[in-house]
Amino acid sequence: PPWVSRQVEDRQTAKLGRTVRLPCPVEGDPPPLVLWVKDGRNVNPGWSRYKVLKQSLKIKEVELEDAGVYICRVTNGFGSLALNFTLIVI
Repeated sequence: PPWVSRQVEDRQTAKLGRTVRLPCPVEGDPPPLVLWVKDGRNVNPGWSRYKVLKQSLKIKEVELEDAGVYICRVTNGFGSLALNFTLIVI
């Protein structure tokens, strides 16, 4: 099953207008599928400022409404896990 490869802070802060990366340092064999959820909604590829990377979620030009609860859901054939983050915009 997937595992977390390093400890991460569950509270992340971002400055308005900057770029932030929410880390999701998970690994597994086979490599797990990563799904990001914001406030209960799946992060959609159509969200232009959001980019799902291999081990993080990058948000460009952070806006106030980007603040909220993010979940990194990770799944492979042997199990799944979730990392929760609170993003605070200042």
